[in-house]
Amino acid sequence: MAYAGKDDYTISISLENLNEILEQAAEQTSFSEDKVRDNSELTAQAEIRAYLSYRYEIDDEFALLYTANPDTRNKLVLRCVVNCSIFNLHMTINPRDVPEKVEKAYEHCMEQMDAARRGEIDIGLPIKDDSKEFLKAGSNVKFVSKPFLDQSVYNDDPTT
Repeated sequence: MAYAGKDDYTISISLENLNEILEQAAEQTSFSEDKVRDNSELTAQAEIRAYLSYRYEIDDEFALLYTANPDTRNKLVLRCVVNCSIFNLHMTINPRDVPEKVEKAYEHCMEQMDAARRGEIDIGLPIKDDSKEFLKAGSNVKFVSKPFLDQSVYNDDPTT
């Protein structure tokens, strides 16, 4: 079952535009429109899970199905799933011709997910019990080698 329903896409686009995009994407892939939308949403969920699973119980959020109780879903996560899914659909049609509005919405969602992962914003999801401080690559962490202390490898006498 899907996390997002087709009418959830009205957060970002009209259903007429969505149907047009799904039709074009289905022509490119030879899948049905429903399968194309499902694949796009699953890809969007995987992207969001990659950002948030380090800190949040995101799997519990994605277990909430659209058909069960759509009002219990996190609105920010839902919007990001929709925007990422629309971006993925456009990438399926023509990766060099993604509308600027769609690309900016996708980038904004990824920035929000990154800020949530670092704990800079609270997105209203339960925090994992074992979550740790997130360190971004290139931060102040320095790695220093320990000096090599075993001098026997430099000995010319193989018997010692």
